[in-house]
Amino acid sequence: MLIEYICLLLLGIAAGIAAGLLPGLHVNNIGVMALPLLGVFGPIGFAIFLTAMATSQGFLNFIPSIFLGAPEESTVLSLLPTHRMLFDGRSREAVRLTGLANLYGVVLSVMMLPLAFVLVPIAYSAARAVVLPLLFVAVGFLILRERKAEKILWASTTFFISGYLGWTCLNITTMSSDQILLSLFSGLFGMGTLMLSLSSKQKNFAQDSDDKIEISPKSLWRNSLVGTLGGIIVGLVPGMSPSQIGIFFQEISALKNKAGAALEEFQTRQFIATVASLGAADALFSIFGVYLMGNPRSGISVILQDVFGEMDLSLLATLAGVMLVSAAAAYKAHIFIGYRFARLASRIDLKKLSLGAIMFVISMVFLSAGLFGLLIMAVSTLVGLLPALTGVSRTHCMGCLLVPSMLFFMGLG
Repeated sequence: MLIEYICLLLLGIAAGIAAGLLPGLHVNNIGVMALPLLGVFGPIGFAIFLTAMATSQGFLNFIPSIFLGAPEESTVLSLLPTHRMLFDGRSREAVRLTGLANLYGVVLSVMMLPLAFVLVPIAYSAARAVVLPLLFVAVGFLILRERKAEKILWASTTFFISGYLGWTCLNITTMSSDQILLSLFSGLFGMGTLMLSLSSKQKNFAQDSDDKIEISPKSLWRNSLVGTLGGIIVGLVPGMSPSQIGIFFQEISALKNKAGAALEEFQTRQFIATVASLGAADALFSIFGVYLMGNPRSGISVILQDVFGEMDLSLLATLAGVMLVSAAAAYKAHIFIGYRFARLASRIDLKKLSLGAIMFVISMVFLSAGLFGLLIMAVSTLVGLLPALTGVSRTHCMGCLLVPSMLFFMGLG
């Protein structure tokens, strides 16, 4: 039996690596497709497979966002900073930074589980009453920090257009949420960046051979802890997502980016570490949320709840161990594959790479969501170009999630 569980653990890690490298292949989709195997794997074996897959995907899905500009919901906020590091020749550092932050996020999350068992159920009940005020404060903060009247107008326009687009798309019943979000995020955050890079005068960007992270180990741990706490908040506050919590961290960090390029580069790395660990913590607490709050927070946790009904402590301890082992293996795979992407990136014409990435993203959207997905991506690409053309922050495009959340809690969604 132990050997079977180890094999399922390795199979889950492999499936998560594949799901991370191919944006159109999500762990939620694989989990649903694998349901017929429940009778073969058994409940515990199936849970091990799903948990290993969800954990390892969190590492590898940063590689498309670094090198191809193809974001998923958990990596969309890190897309521009990590893509910029690619242009600066620091892709190896971006790979190692996201890998370590993910690893630290998993380790810290497991360490915080005993405390979470006590505090999370209490905090969950209290948080539900303040969701809507928090969202309104967040929106006002995002828009007003542009300061100049013209930019505030464009920020508001971008926010509400993307919000209307998100509300419309998320109410489409003929597509799954994964298909919609892939199409939506590819347009809002991926295609625009890739299209603009086609106009770059520099043909390629040589990549540095070293992977030294330009922040201290203490700072990396500290920002990973912040991201881990953010992952818990995602589980506590209904309607919030990693990207929405990440917005707050990004904007708070941006308020300090006024002291020159060196400080800005330093805080960019801090922010990447926060977002990477936030996604890792969210993946863990979305599964444990079934036990802590009786509320599944992801497709994988929904499947686990359907399989087990209630999860006992022995199963949770097993899954925590699976997460640690999967994280260690996925980190090694992330570094191995990421460094080879970096070696390739330094030899390829940037315009050809960007054009190839555009074709790749179009193919993924088409294979996942069909022609309707391409239509959503085309419209969202136009919206996604607004920030670049008007000089406002691209985070205003996150209205695509914030507006539907606000409408839902107002009883209008």
